[in-house]
Amino acid sequence: MALDGLGLLEEFTFDGQQDTINFGYHESNNFPLALQTKPGVHLTVDEAIQSIRALRESGKLAELLKAHGGAALIRGLPITTPLEYSLVAHAFGLAAHEEVGRPPLRTVLAKNVKTANEGPPELPIWPHNEYGWSTINPAWLTFCALEVPQTCGATPITSSIGLIKKLEEEAPEFLNKLSKHGVQYTYRYSRKEVVSTVGATVFAAYGQETTSSDDEATIRTKVEREVRRHSNRFVWHDDGSLSVTHIVPILRKHLDTGFTTWFGNLTSAYGRSRHHGATEPPYLGDDGGYHPLPLYGNGEAIETKYLELSLSIAESLQVDVDWQKGDVVLLDNYAVMHSRKPWTGTRSVLAALWDEGGRIGDTLEGTEILRSSPREPIIAAA
Repeated sequence: MALDGLGLLEEFTFDGQQDTINFGYHESNNFPLALQTKPGVHLTVDEAIQSIRALRESGKLAELLKAHGGAALIRGLPITTPLEYSLVAHAFGLAAHEEVGRPPLRTVLAKNVKTANEGPPELPIWPHNEYGWSTINPAWLTFCALEVPQTCGATPITSSIGLIKKLEEEAPEFLNKLSKHGVQYTYRYSRKEVVSTVGATVFAAYGQETTSSDDEATIRTKVEREVRRHSNRFVWHDDGSLSVTHIVPILRKHLDTGFTTWFGNLTSAYGRSRHHGATEPPYLGDDGGYHPLPLYGNGEAIETKYLELSLSIAESLQVDVDWQKGDVVLLDNYAVMHSRKPWTGTRSVLAALWDEGGRIGDTLEGTEILRSSPREPIIAAA
């Protein structure tokens, strides 16, 4: 499509971009959209904010994102601090998302800006939609690179819509079972941080209302109140850790495009369990964390061949975003999965999660699956 009306930005291409027509889209466009400042242009932070705001207010940004598979890389921005990233990211005009039940370790650095995942640099993260395991999830994600590692550290992105298309061709019977039953995920939160990509404690995930003076009964009452925002299925263990189980649909309706989309964490949960040697009960990995396999929503085991196939296809569709300082990536969380490759050196990629209602829907089967799962999001302060 013609890319006029971009102001101080222009399109560029890079190795590895994919064609949206291969994902089932009706037109051929690069995935992701890649924009950079025009030659000779050196934006200030205020000018970067104004440029993004103008793209949003004209409707051009939404048009481009829809055509390019829901992902955009913007390069050449003068972002050097978490505060500057926060200011630029807020120019997209989205509402801040409040996390419920966060598994990874994250640190707040500026308004609605956190570290992306504080898991060790040698550990990969497999393709997933953010909070695809929960009834409470963000509609959009933004990432920004403040420090680029010596080697690797790319953020691969995958079309969720493209993954569905490939699975329809290769394993329609698997999709039928997923449509009928959904997927069951279990996360176990310990009392102490685990050196892992899902190492958050009970308190980091659900302890917002607890205090240091609370006794154990009070702690559990307050934690359970937060858990029940998105699940009634939980169990306390003898060591004080907490397992929370979620049953949600993974085949959903992407309302902006009308396509069926894959929205979940099946591939990341399986990849993590396999990597840590935790594919058998009690699912205790070599990192000291628990990594239960995803199951069908009715509790049946998902066939290993389908877990392998889903992960293999998702990784085959990946486009690596090799970071440059100041890069910003905007992702439609309902259309795009993301992951992380290991690195050496220092890497600082910050994340921000955003809400926008009316963008995801469900089939009759999906609606039925969700009947047993509560949804009570936290409304972020303005």
